[in-house]
Formats: sequence, C-alpha cells, structure tokens
Amino acid sequence: MKRMSKQLGTMLSATALLIGALSMLPIYPARAQDVLAQKAFEIPDSLGIRMLRIEKGTVTMGSPAAEAGRWDDEKQHTVTISRPFYMAETEITQEQYIPVIIPTYKPFFINAAAYGLSLPEVDRGGPFNTVSRNILDSAKHPMEGVIWGKAVEFCNKITEREKNAGRLPDGYIYRLPTEAEWEYACRAGSTALFNVEGAINTFSVAGPNLENTKLVKEGRKPNAWGLYDMHGNVYEWCMDWYSSYDDSQTLDPTGPANGEKKVARGGCYLSGKLDGRAPNPTIDQRCLRSAYRGKFLPDFPMPIIGFRIVLAPDLGKAK
Repeated sequence: MKRMSKQLGTMLSATALLIGALSMLPIYPARAQDVLAQKAFEIPDSLGIRMLRIEKGTVTMGSPAAEAGRWDDEKQHTVTISRPFYMAETEITQEQYIPVIIPTYKPFFINAAAYGLSLPEVDRGGPFNTVSRNILDSAKHPMEGVIWGKAVEFCNKITEREKNAGRLPDGYIYRLPTEAEWEYACRAGSTALFNVEGAINTFSVAGPNLENTKLVKEGRKPNAWGLYDMHGNVYEWCMDWYSSYDDSQTLDPTGPANGEKKVARGGCYLSGKLDGRAPNPTIDQRCLRSAYRGKFLPDFPMPIIGFRIVLAPDLGKAK
C-alpha cells in the first residue's frame, strides 16, 4: 500500500511539473487579431517555429568608417520600422522545412557523404548537410541549400495555411524579412560589431575548425530580443535585391525593384575559417558583423545559405 501511495505521489508530482511547464508555453490565441498582442507564440503544427515580437523603432544601418572589417557598401543611415513584427527565434530547420516544401523527400546518402555534404540530396531539393560521421542527426540543423524562391514559397505556404485556419492577422503575412528589418532585429539596440558582447563562440557558429552547420541555439547566447544565431550558422535570405543603400528610403525600406543578386545577412559557419592563415579578427570575423551585407544569386543553392521567417506587414508581392 505504501509503495502504491509512493508511486501515485510520484505520478502526481510529475503531472504537476508537466502542467506547470505547459502553462509557461505561449498559447495560440483563439482570434487572429489577438496574435498581435502576444510577446511570443509558436506557429501551430510547425515543429517548433517560435515567433518573437519585435517592437517598431529606428535603427542606424551600416557601419562607421572606422569599424574593423568594414566594406564600402555599409554607408550609415537611419531608417524607421513603423509597425511591430514577429521574427522566428531561430533559422528554419530541416525538420521544419522538408514537410512543407518536399514532403516526399527521403535521404538516401546517410553516413556516406564526406563532411556531411551530399550533392545528390541537393539535387532532390534537400539539404547539403546530411546525417554522417560529422552530423549524427541533422533534423534540428538549419535548412540550407535553399534558393531564394523556395524560401519565399515556404513563407507563402505558411501564410496560406494560417489564413485558411483563421489565424492570420489582418494586413500581416509570413515572409522573408526586409534587409532593414533583419538588421534592426539583429542589432536589438546594439551599435557594436556584434549584437552580443563576449567570446564570439558563445553567440556565433563560426571558426577555424568548423566544417558544417550546428544545431540551432545549441547553448549559444541570444541577442537582447531573444534571437539566436544572427551571427553565423547560415546566411539568411532577405526580401531585398542587393544594391547601394538608397538614402531616400527611410521608412520601412524594401530596396530596389530589381537586381541581379539577393541580400543574405549574418555570415555562416565558414565565415571565421582561417584556411591556414594566422588569426586576424579584422578579416576572419568581418562577414559575421551586424552591418555586413552578403549578396548571392537567388537561384543557386549553397550550403551556407538558409533563412528565417517573419510575421510582418504585407508589403506587396515578393519582388
């Protein structure tokens, strides 16, 4: 009898802990417009896409002339983000992306690809990084090898699904961030080279000995607004075509109407790789800085490029 009572007590304690943990999770509101009152929420049936509220405000994009590693296309200018939006806490992972875009995909090059990279997988719309001696489970690694159009397609499918479910707030859609939204969210009020101070390996996945992406978050520090891996892991696609900054676009800028390459921000796991050189932070970390502007052909898959999504004002059809 005592044994049964003890077991029952253990079960009740475990149940109480579970209920307590569940009560701390954001509950998706019953009404679509109530979503915009949340500080954070998880998109239903998304395998953990957690969205964090980013308040409206201003940011000085670019870098001062004296910043170490600065490029010439980083002219400082101030822009205003006029409405709040939500940004994914992490980059979209393989397990979140694959069921939406390639639901019939099944990897077949398991444990065979050198350094985890598999071109046959990419040819089928899958990631470069697969299960291998370097990566035991790639499900929670960021999805990479994503061309810009597929990232947009992912956002459109989530938008359509949430709209059909009656959970999409009026005037908002899921999409890629604009370059201005990305830098505003990355900096989170900071003005330094990086959005978090301290040893770079505590908030970034980049360095001389890395050959692959890493699990999203994986013990690293978020920035002041709770966003992980804004420096490193994979570059993140933005909506904008790449061009010189347009000083006349000061309110919710979206970049030029057309171009050759798309902007991708944040650097990647290879950005700090030394390739036999002596360490030089000015060179090694320059592509990881908050101000750095990556630019890539939109339809060429690369193992260093992924994306994260925003729930943000509808700015018109993706360009």
